[in-house]
Amino acid sequence: MRGLDAYERALWKWVNVYNLDAFLQDVYRYYEGKGIYSIALARGLNLITVGFVIGFSTFLLGCVDYGRIRPDKITRLSDAIVPHCVSRFSGFTLLFFLPFTAFYIWRIISFVFEISRLVDMYNFYTYLLRIPDADIQTISWPEVVRRIGAIREENPITAISSAAGGNSATPATASLDAHDVANRIMRQENYLIALFNKDLLDLRVPLPPNIKRLLHQSGDEGKGQTLTRVLEWNLRFCLMEYLFDPQGRVRKVFLKNKNRPILIEGLRRRFIFMGILNAIFAPFIVLYMVMYTFFRYFDEYRHNPSSIGSRRYTPFAEWKFREFNELPHIFTRRVDESYPVASRYIGQFPNEKLTIIVRFVAFVAGSFTAVLLLATIIDPDVFLSLEITPHRTVFFYISIFGSVLAVARGMIPEDNKVFDPELLMSEVIQYTHYMPDEWKAMLHSKQVHQEFGELFTMKPLVFAQEIISIVTTPFVLWFSLPECAPVIVDFFHDFTVWVPGRGYVCSFAEFDFKRHGNVKVCNTLSCRGA
Repeated sequence: MRGLDAYERALWKWVNVYNLDAFLQDVYRYYEGKGIYSIALARGLNLITVGFVIGFSTFLLGCVDYGRIRPDKITRLSDAIVPHCVSRFSGFTLLFFLPFTAFYIWRIISFVFEISRLVDMYNFYTYLLRIPDADIQTISWPEVVRRIGAIREENPITAISSAAGGNSATPATASLDAHDVANRIMRQENYLIALFNKDLLDLRVPLPPNIKRLLHQSGDEGKGQTLTRVLEWNLRFCLMEYLFDPQGRVRKVFLKNKNRPILIEGLRRRFIFMGILNAIFAPFIVLYMVMYTFFRYFDEYRHNPSSIGSRRYTPFAEWKFREFNELPHIFTRRVDESYPVASRYIGQFPNEKLTIIVRFVAFVAGSFTAVLLLATIIDPDVFLSLEITPHRTVFFYISIFGSVLAVARGMIPEDNKVFDPELLMSEVIQYTHYMPDEWKAMLHSKQVHQEFGELFTMKPLVFAQEIISIVTTPFVLWFSLPECAPVIVDFFHDFTVWVPGRGYVCSFAEFDFKRHGNVKVCNTLSCRGA
């Protein structure tokens, strides 16, 4: 490409795309990241954040002699720092330091290689789509897709090699309309959406047979499905890397019935192998997540303790809400719009006993806080240095009682709240597009409130589930998911169809209502009758 200007270089890259899916995914990630400078800044600061967490955690674990931090021994922190601490690391600290250092170096190398791809995307947007970085923050995605289609019409012999491998049609028939672009970007995600839609993944922690029997008798056997980010990453690796080849094409081996036994056994081994790896690295992941979360959220909870009681959708809920071919930024906007209504709905069923207790706690904490604040106003010189308990001053207890008061007030429902859970849940469903059959005519019930509360749960509980899942994920991968291998392989075989111009895709993403459901009960984005 020597001697070519920026426009010709961008056009040459477009004409010689070897993997159209990957290229369009890069185009979308560039749009979602808001341009080269925002992406580079975000990834650079993310690298610095990871390095800071690793370095600072290592310093706290191995470079400070905590036994010397006493008023009668030292007066400066520097006296407690271990000199040449890296060479004196204990076995545990060294085990923590070396793997994360190797991981961090790999992240830096990956970032360096991604810069060239960012530059290619910058040239594509700037010179072919005519969208400078200054406008990418405000332009809509449909307009980006329209301009990509216009380039395709102006340059019909483009992405010639995307037809290689039998996954696309000829350049003349390979369209790039809005549906085609979304389907290519979401080719892999659509399969995961369908797996969650059809409840083919057993994400429960394996339990002893006698407990399973009790759950079956009580009708709760199907509950306990928990998805975390760690388990989600393992699912992506085990399933998507198995179903698709390095070029993003569906492996044709899944389309032949004679390969079924081999594929099932291979998927089982894959799950078990990842379970072993997760068990080996679990201690390091737990330590990193605890330190990272502490550094990230401590200041937020310190300034706003009531935010501890705020809620968010679980990863499992987000996958249940996803629609076929729905791009992430559209899904995020749709779900974010549901948060105010969902929070009001959850508050429609206050626990009266808990409310009474919380009111009492708020009264007691508020009384102590008021007295301590009043004392400091009357005589600040005396009370600010007064130790109520050994080494604990008035200021310390004002912070403690103030935090308890803020949390308690956040849990007390409003006195003038109008009770209409059915109306609020109907509005939530309009945003989430999720309503199981057992919820019909039951939107007012406590059962629906409880089930929705499991999907829309408190943030500290989501964090606790993430930490616990690092320990439980190996067991899910060892025992629960291998039993799902036959139905997963059959699903890939039965619900993969050939589409001219795009190749093999998940059949649900084609919105074939005659095959997958009743068009009268299917919304415009996906079919819940699958």
